[in-house]
Amino acid sequence: MKTKKLLLSAITFLAFLTSGCDENTMKDGGDVPTVTPPVKVDPYKTAGWYGKTEVSATAADGKVYSHKSAGVFGELVQSSDDKDKHDIPGYGAAILQVIFVPEFTTDMDVGYFSDYKKYDEAGTPKKVWTFQVKNQQIVDLSSAPIIINLNGVHDVQYRDDRGRVEYKESSTIDQAKVDELRLVDVDNNNSYTVNELAIANLTMQGLHTRTFRWVLGSVDSSDYNALPSAQRASARVASSDFQVVPVRVDGGKFGLPPM
Repeated sequence: MKTKKLLLSAITFLAFLTSGCDENTMKDGGDVPTVTPPVKVDPYKTAGWYGKTEVSATAADGKVYSHKSAGVFGELVQSSDDKDKHDIPGYGAAILQVIFVPEFTTDMDVGYFSDYKKYDEAGTPKKVWTFQVKNQQIVDLSSAPIIINLNGVHDVQYRDDRGRVEYKESSTIDQAKVDELRLVDVDNNNSYTVNELAIANLTMQGLHTRTFRWVLGSVDSSDYNALPSAQRASARVASSDFQVVPVRVDGGKFGLPPM
């Protein structure tokens, strides 16, 4: 009899626990709707890409001169094949510099440090950027060997939801774009892949101005054409125009101007 009472009590207690659990479950979560977290939308969109042209020249005394602070070219959604705010004019004469010669200008007194064209995400047709390596003053580099280097090609994104356009570049190199680019030596009717530039054995060839082109796409005969006469006349640096400026040796504070 005692055993039956104990068994009955155990069953009753178990039923109470079960009933309590069900009740608490209903109170705690039974009527609470499932909340789906909002999807995070990336505010950045494709803007295009850019690369930077660098040049160095070795003088007869072994000193190396370089220009690495300009030579920027590429394509942006916000740019145009005509002149736009991303095309930055140069500063004038220098020992050595890279100057772009865009199709939209014949005023080459200073040229351009950057040349951006229109980017079309649906598909980029062939694009061409003409530039010159110029040696204009102080140190005669007309017989110097030169090395032209492409300092990476980086994709660019933008956002314009905060009252202004903001750009963000990729930290990785767009190797597919690098492989599409060719350097055309206009003065010698040669072209090179980016990988071939280190062994191209380029020189200034007795000149103070050398003309090159970056070509995105297939190179054809038109890419070897000289500049139109109006641009060529204003862009060249003849020997008679070279500015030999004495270097100060009187212990003054300043040395050669920046390159």
